[in-house]
Amino acid sequence: MKIKRLELSGFKSFVDRTVVHFDRAVMGIVGPNGCGKSNIVDAIRWAMGEQSAKNLRGRAMDDVIFNGSESRPGAEVAEVTLTFENDNDGADLPIEYKDYPEIAVTRRLYRTGESEYLINKTQVRLKDVTDLFLGTGVGTKAYSIVEQGKIGLIVSAKPEDRRLLIEEAAGITKFKSKKKQAEKKMELTQQNLLRVGDIIAEIERSLGSLKRQAAKAERYVAYRTEVEDLQLYEASHRYLELTGWVKLESAAVEEHTLAHDEARAALVAREAELEAARLGAHDAEAALEAATTQNFAAENAVRAEESALSRAKDRIEALRRREADAEAELSAVSTQQGALGEELAIVTTELESLSKDEGAQAEETRAEEAKLAEVVAEQERAQKAVAEARAAAADARAKIASGEAKLEGFERRKTETTMRLEKQVLTRAELEIVAADLVSRVDVLTRELEGARDGKTLSAEERTALEARLAELKHEVVASERALDEAKHEAQRKRSRMQALLEVQARLEGVGAGTRALVATKDPAVLGLFADRIEAQHEVTTALASWLGQRLHDVVVSDPERAVELLDRMREEKKGRATVVPQTPPASAKAALVSVEGAPGIRGHLIDFVRYSAEDEALVRSVVGAVVLADDVASARAFVASHGAAAVTVCGAVFTPDGRISGGTGEDVAAHMLDTKREARELGDEVVVLDAAVTEKLHTHQALRHAITETQGALDLARQRAHEGELALVRVEKDLRAAEAELTQANARVAALADEIEELRQALSEAVDERDVASLTLAETREALAAAERAVEEAETFAASWNGEVEARRAHVTERRIRVAGTREKLFAARGTASRLEKSLAELADRHGRLITQLADGARELGETAGQMYLHKAELHTALDAQREAEAALSAARSVFEGVRAELSERGAVLRDLRATADAAREALVTHEMALRERSIALQHLLDGVSEKFRGLVLPRVVGDYHMRPPPDDETRSRISELLGLIERMGSVNLDAMREHEEAEKRYAFYSDQKADLDGALADLTKAIEQMNRESKKLFEETFTQVNARFQEIFPRMFRGGRASLRLTSPDDMLETGIEILAQPPGKKLASIELMSGGEKALTAVSLIFAIFQIKPSPFCILDEVDAPLDEANVARYNEMIRSMTDRSQFILITHIKRTMQMVDVLHGVTMQESGVSRLVSVTLNDAAADKRPSETVAVA
Repeated sequence: MKIKRLELSGFKSFVDRTVVHFDRAVMGIVGPNGCGKSNIVDAIRWAMGEQSAKNLRGRAMDDVIFNGSESRPGAEVAEVTLTFENDNDGADLPIEYKDYPEIAVTRRLYRTGESEYLINKTQVRLKDVTDLFLGTGVGTKAYSIVEQGKIGLIVSAKPEDRRLLIEEAAGITKFKSKKKQAEKKMELTQQNLLRVGDIIAEIERSLGSLKRQAAKAERYVAYRTEVEDLQLYEASHRYLELTGWVKLESAAVEEHTLAHDEARAALVAREAELEAARLGAHDAEAALEAATTQNFAAENAVRAEESALSRAKDRIEALRRREADAEAELSAVSTQQGALGEELAIVTTELESLSKDEGAQAEETRAEEAKLAEVVAEQERAQKAVAEARAAAADARAKIASGEAKLEGFERRKTETTMRLEKQVLTRAELEIVAADLVSRVDVLTRELEGARDGKTLSAEERTALEARLAELKHEVVASERALDEAKHEAQRKRSRMQALLEVQARLEGVGAGTRALVATKDPAVLGLFADRIEAQHEVTTALASWLGQRLHDVVVSDPERAVELLDRMREEKKGRATVVPQTPPASAKAALVSVEGAPGIRGHLIDFVRYSAEDEALVRSVVGAVVLADDVASARAFVASHGAAAVTVCGAVFTPDGRISGGTGEDVAAHMLDTKREARELGDEVVVLDAAVTEKLHTHQALRHAITETQGALDLARQRAHEGELALVRVEKDLRAAEAELTQANARVAALADEIEELRQALSEAVDERDVASLTLAETREALAAAERAVEEAETFAASWNGEVEARRAHVTERRIRVAGTREKLFAARGTASRLEKSLAELADRHGRLITQLADGARELGETAGQMYLHKAELHTALDAQREAEAALSAARSVFEGVRAELSERGAVLRDLRATADAAREALVTHEMALRERSIALQHLLDGVSEKFRGLVLPRVVGDYHMRPPPDDETRSRISELLGLIERMGSVNLDAMREHEEAEKRYAFYSDQKADLDGALADLTKAIEQMNRESKKLFEETFTQVNARFQEIFPRMFRGGRASLRLTSPDDMLETGIEILAQPPGKKLASIELMSGGEKALTAVSLIFAIFQIKPSPFCILDEVDAPLDEANVARYNEMIRSMTDRSQFILITHIKRTMQMVDVLHGVTMQESGVSRLVSVTLNDAAADKRPSETVAVA
């Protein structure tokens, strides 16, 4: 289960998505301080479920989210994905992940506080992530991750904390997790068991009361059944009566419906005849409309023929006008053709003359251009000579400028060298002073070092005494904690029992519904049950309950008048019955006490064994004052016979002066109520005492823990003093080495300055010589410039003599060119005129042909139009004849339509009379329908009342059971009243009592089974914990022995000598024992490990970690600057040991040590090029290359 890659996004300084690949055996992470190297370790711990922000070097968990920088805003979410390679077939993994080649654990945290855990992109719980790593040697608290600065804590940790390393190596952390869960389940099971026991006891006591209530409910059901039967009997006969009325009214409705239908049928027949007449009128109207349409069509035909004849006449006139126009245009075209032919002949003659003139002028122009070219060539040669002379002068000027710049540079160099020489001479003098001061500081630090070495001691006797006292206090704390847990458990058991009893009292179990309703009003006048106002000793509870009986359920009130009002309200609301008794009874109710002195078997008055408050004394004396308590039945009978007073025996037999005797056995609810109240009070007293004992033991336990804290503080202070002495020694050594290094650097700097001063003096001499040479060269260059300027003047004079000749020749050539261009322009214009004339002649010839064709077409169309005009005249005469016939038909159709409309008016009058007859029949029908509806409503009301009263009963279904019986009489109604009175006098009846009794028996059986199951579960949990303890002891002992042996081998290898071992602080208690480290480096006497130097502690801790790795190799190991306290020799051995274990584990090293960097396979460099943002650069080291040169690759970032 090695790490394959790590993906970070928004985590601490890794704001951008960064992927770190761990694909080699040994990988290093390097970079300057503060660049974010340790953030990679924090990311791995965080992804594996670390919950402590402090362990991640933060104050709150949201500190892991990138908080922004000068150039970047803060992130809203931090996400880390840690991918593992399942390379051992998932031997240590949960079964659901064994078949995955890779396992990716992802953790996200949003700025809002929401977090997510995923395994292979499936959302899981934190517990699933934690369970994934149990027993693998991998985890947030395992030995596979050693954080920066924490390597020494392995040595200085408490022995109890140090055992966690062995537990993880032994693979018992998963047993501890399961054991913790089992202990929680065991505690919960014990509490449930107590609760179930109390519930079973309460159910047993309530079964008897429910049985009596069930019998009462059975009587109530019998009365209710009889009264319902009589009420249905009465309702059935009423139903038959209403049904008869409904039938009579239904027959009348049918009769009037028939009369109405007949009148309606006659009305419909007349309406049909009227509709037929309307259809005939419609046909006459349609004929009239057709005649009208035909007449309109004939008129349109006449108008159409007249319009066509007019259009033909207009077309003939237009054709004749177009023929005259074409003949005139044909004559004009012929005239234009003759004129254009003459003009074209003149233009052709002019073109020949212009062509000859253009050729002669072009020849003359070419001759002049050749002469101009010769003159221009001479001018260019003269200008070239001028340019060469000017270039020579410019070169001389450039050399002068360069020489002057060099001369200035030599002067500046001389000045700068002089100033630098003076500065270095001054610096050398200052360094000589600093060196003298450093010599003095070295002497002082040497003396301080000797003093620090003399002061590096610690009292071994003081530490031994403190450690012994600490161990003694820890044993006392364990014993105190055990006693405190036992006291808490007993107090909790008593409190649970008391709460269960108080709940029973609050529910008023066994009390009638009316009594519960009265108490529930919480009226100020209601003081509670009489049973709640008294209390008796356990031995007389049966006697008191037997005497009082149901009077225990009486409600004590302070105001009898108010009690009567409450009872009236209960009667109105039908909430049941209740009995009330005034707290202050009348004087007539006061009982007279009978002397019991000398009476055999008489213990005394029953009231002497009862406890009550002073305000209830009158009430209690009126109820219990006249009764005596006897030991047995014989004594009670003798006392009643001799004294005429009531007596009750201890076992519950009651004897009254009137001869009544009550006794026997059964479910005594009254005694149960008194016992419950008494037991609850006694348990309350016991809980108070137990809580006080718990508080006392807690104070003792806290005092012991405070003593442990003080002792541990004193021990830590002693260790701190030794540590401070060691730190002071290290600091002085470091300061001395630094001072010596500074002195060496100062001396070397003084020597280097002497050499540099000599070099500056030599450079100054060279600068003076170079300046003199540059001055001489500058003078020679200035003379050459004067000669070059004279040559420029001569060349410019010679070139100017040719400029006039060139201009004259160029003007003559230009004139010739203008003349040729004019001739060519005239020639171009003449050619254009000739072309235009030729095009116009062609267009005129084409137009002449089209006009000839147009005249022929016009003559033909004129003949055709004349023929069409003759035909339209004939058709016009035919259309006029048809129009006259249509007008005659229209007149006849109009006469027929007027006759049909008169007939429709007569039929409408007959129809109105028939409609009045139908309306009268409908009114009679409505009257009988209303009567039928009233009877039906009464019937439906009866049916609904029966359905509502008898829970949905359909009355017609039961009428058959009663219709043969005579109609109900007064005797039947009297019996109904009697039964209703009996039901009312029964008061409140718990109709659910039968069901509750059955359910109580089922609950009793259910909780009995539950108790058996809980007993079995408790036994199974105890067995499982014992099995885990045995397995944990065995694994811990075996692993400790193996690790100790390996530690004894590795320590001498790492130290090149010496010896070390591990020792158990409590060998007899393998589940809690701590582990001490005994170490003796070579050449030193065996003493406390706290006296070792920082490097020795680190090397000892590394030896222990490597010993564990050889016994239980973790898939990977992260060591964060573990090699920082080690010197070069120890670093070499440290690296050799790591390399020897790479075949079993993967190592990720964060280091600043060069030797460690050279040993790794891949280096991941962390940089912070942008302030506050970490980036990653990877370097792969090629083992096969002889020179070990790195090839750089950039990782994904």
